[in-house]
Amino acid sequence: MSMTIYLVRHTTPDVEASKILYGQTDLDLDQNFDVEAEEVKQTIGDDGLSSIFYSPLKRCKQLAKKLPADIHIEDDRLLEINYGDWEMKTFHELGADLKEWAKYFDHKAAPNGESLMDVKSRLCDFWQDNIQYDEGKSIAIVTHGVVMRVILCYLLEMPLKNIFRIQFGFGKVIKIELQESGRTRVNI
Repeated sequence: MSMTIYLVRHTTPDVEASKILYGQTDLDLDQNFDVEAEEVKQTIGDDGLSSIFYSPLKRCKQLAKKLPADIHIEDDRLLEINYGDWEMKTFHELGADLKEWAKYFDHKAAPNGESLMDVKSRLCDFWQDNIQYDEGKSIAIVTHGVVMRVILCYLLEMPLKNIFRIQFGFGKVIKIELQESGRTRVNI
């Protein structure tokens, strides 16, 4: 037996996501939200979630509320990375600054934002406060792309600089099985 944790990325936001750093901006959801939310629900199935932890941003909160669980818990530590002054700027607008930052983004923050080390620190606090091995228990964490990648780097003991080697789309569900022995199995 094991404990199951579903990492769930929010559904498609109403923004041109491939061209903009939107980070902690509280965006509306795409018009296909209901269809995407149902797909997430089907992927998780009838696993009997005891709790769902979620980011307070509406793109996560709305999805979390669509998923059945005994308890829904909002937690600010699950917020997306804060891009500070770069929030809602296009990659083109940021140009050379973005390219320079990308060389050191694991430990260098965008102006008035967070580094990946900052994100990892708050996520480790969240993990220690909320994730204790409990045989047969299933929970979900509804959050953001960078947050999910940081959690995966933590669990798989990968350096943060390799975070974007892990690629997945909106509405992605990643199943993590924690074993009593401490072994972790990730199903991407």
